Amino acid sequence: METLLQDVRYGLRMLRKSPGFTAVAVITLALGIGANTVTFSSINGMLLRPFLFPQLDRIVNIWETAPKQNIHRASAAAANFRDWQEQSRSFQQLAAMHGWNANMTGAGAPERVEGYQVTADFFHLLGMPAALGRSLGPEDFKTGRVPVVVLSQSFWEQRLAANRALLGRTLEFDGQARTVVGIMPRDFAFPPGAQVWAPLLLTGAEAADRNDHYLQVLGRLKSGVSQAQAQDDLAAIAAREGREFPQSNAGHSVRLVGMVEDLAQGSRQFLMVLLGAAIFVLLLACANVANLQLARATARGKEMALRTALGASRGRIVQNLLAESVLLAALGAGTGLLISSWWLPLLMNSVPPFIVEHVPGLKHIQLDYRVLVFTLLLGGLAGVLSGLAPALQVARPDLNEALKEGVRGGSSAPGRHRLRALLVVSEVALAIVLLVGAGLMVKGFRSLMQRDQGFDRAGVLTFHITLPAAKYGSKPQIREFYRQVMERIQGLPGVESAAVVNSLPSDWNWDRTRVTVEGQAPTAPGEMRLAISQVITPGFFGTFRIPLREGRLFTFQDGMNALPVVIISQSMAQRYWPGQNPLGKRVRLGDDPSDPWRTVVGVSGDILRSPFETEFEPAAYVPFAQTPRAAMAVALRTTRDPMGLAAAARAQVQAVDRDQPVYDIRTLQQLVSDNASGVESSARLMATFGFIALLLAAAGIYAVMAYLVAQRTHEIGVRMALGARPVDVLRLMVQHAVTLTVLGLGIGIPVALLMARLLSSALFGVVSVDVAVFTICTAVLALVAGLAGYVPARRASRVDPIVALRYE
Repeated sequence: METLLQDVRYGLRMLRKSPGFTAVAVITLALGIGANTVTFSSINGMLLRPFLFPQLDRIVNIWETAPKQNIHRASAAAANFRDWQEQSRSFQQLAAMHGWNANMTGAGAPERVEGYQVTADFFHLLGMPAALGRSLGPEDFKTGRVPVVVLSQSFWEQRLAANRALLGRTLEFDGQARTVVGIMPRDFAFPPGAQVWAPLLLTGAEAADRNDHYLQVLGRLKSGVSQAQAQDDLAAIAAREGREFPQSNAGHSVRLVGMVEDLAQGSRQFLMVLLGAAIFVLLLACANVANLQLARATARGKEMALRTALGASRGRIVQNLLAESVLLAALGAGTGLLISSWWLPLLMNSVPPFIVEHVPGLKHIQLDYRVLVFTLLLGGLAGVLSGLAPALQVARPDLNEALKEGVRGGSSAPGRHRLRALLVVSEVALAIVLLVGAGLMVKGFRSLMQRDQGFDRAGVLTFHITLPAAKYGSKPQIREFYRQVMERIQGLPGVESAAVVNSLPSDWNWDRTRVTVEGQAPTAPGEMRLAISQVITPGFFGTFRIPLREGRLFTFQDGMNALPVVIISQSMAQRYWPGQNPLGKRVRLGDDPSDPWRTVVGVSGDILRSPFETEFEPAAYVPFAQTPRAAMAVALRTTRDPMGLAAAARAQVQAVDRDQPVYDIRTLQQLVSDNASGVESSARLMATFGFIALLLAAAGIYAVMAYLVAQRTHEIGVRMALGARPVDVLRLMVQHAVTLTVLGLGIGIPVALLMARLLSSALFGVVSVDVAVFTICTAVLALVAGLAGYVPARRASRVDPIVALRYE
């Protein structure tokens, strides 16, 4: 212990004696450690602990599947969920939920609240009690009980001023009074974005329904039961259901996925890519610091030789030098934490608030104790990585040569030259891999944003309205409300056109419905024809600028009492009537045999729901007047800034009904951008890592060349005294830098190509191998490396031979 303290004190003295070296080394390590700390904070929050429930690894999500229809993640039907509850022996609890968004009134301005209706075991399964009051219990699910609601802490604080007197009092949701019985803790953010929870009552015909798949199901495994055993258990139940109810369940099965794995599937690949990039940055930083330490160690060669001559063992010298290196890394780790504490909030502030609320774990990204431990361990590792090779080199001095050195200092050992060259080559190789990765990510994001989805996203304002059933219980009432809203909005200055649609392009949830084609054979049991179902007003195609390929558009004559009609997409026409004219054909949309046959009157262009998708899905559009819905989105195309019309549009809605909230107001461009914000954040981080890599590679080349010039000053003086021109010296020095750069690129480009192929496989649809990116990144790195080598080389070409030879 005393020896260790001596090494620490000695190391601190030596670092204080070289403040320039210490500052550069600490900043270099801080950049590498800070990059890794930020990345690990994201992984910790989004992949390791997105929720703070006890025994999180025992909670699974349960989905229905229909392999023959290529459906591997479908919500459950109520009757199937009931069978799982009654027949499964693998779970402590099973719970179901589904979205329940309600208009809250009576507490100031009307507001749309994002909520979920949940079954009785929901809160017990997750294992987190209420912070105030209680959560839902079995008594809340009995018929005739007073309706109740549980609030999230953030909603209670932000919307209801954290009023404790609300417990036991009522709030109105969709016109129904509900008693507030509890406030959940701040860390209870499940499902992401939920603000309120209410009982889900599955009774009567609804509980026996096997066709309507709308329940999200989760379960907590019993102790000793593996996920595979639970999967087999539920698969056996699904097989029995398929035999007993072939019309609805034939060919269906069940899929269990760990809840964290399931909810993080969209983030995992990007975070792993970023972690790999951050590790590369750290390796670059360590190589840079190792080079600095080698240069410094050469200047201390006589000191090490004297210590060896006086009896110091090689191990003792290595230990002493490693202590200095670890001290440097500890300072780098501390500085890296400071960088992370600034960088992380900056990163989080760049993410749209809607995404922060709805992506699991984003709210939990912070510098907690796990991140602190990770950073300290990383600092120790960085100290060993950056200090071990220089320490081993310096601990093997040639005593005769070292003690014979004059004031000029002689040249260092060939082994050290080779090690420095190897480190620079490694830096260039790592830098080109990072630069290419960053370039591919940035170009991938730009391509996503520029991808033609089949509609024009510019100049469109969107928002949502959901009419409460208590106030708008009939179809004529719903039709009349939206008719008045459309009339008022279309009369606003700057509005070109407006439309109502049940699901916006690039929205998260689109409705799919069964399609029955007149004159074609019915599908086999358990199979079905599917299409996206869109309910629209006549202005839809004009507002979104979706082209009409054949036939006609809807008009206001396609009303409630008119012939039931439908417009289909090109992909639907090609799938169900290949080589035929679909106009005049008839289809039925839905499971109910009483649903009307609809005549195809038009064929529209295809649209992609998301920029990540590459294949068009069949889509069917029906007139809103014939199928009115309470929950709709409104879109208006403007000739001015769309968000500038938000207040006026809200006012027009509330002029029709002052208690009706308008929510989720965004431009269509922002809606598309928000859905790709994960790629944008990843691309931004990768670009930052690439820039750091470029700086570190340039600094490494510069340091080696500057050191080489200092070591060869005498040699250069001799050359110039014997007639060498400055340009000859410049060429000699630059040639060395170019050689190291070319070697690094020769190693790094094949690795970058392999990395690009792995990225394109992991991030399919986002990243692809691109020759232009490789060319530009190689040129940029070569140029920067050339400049970094040129500056000290030019200084060498200006050496005065008399001054250089004076020290001989």
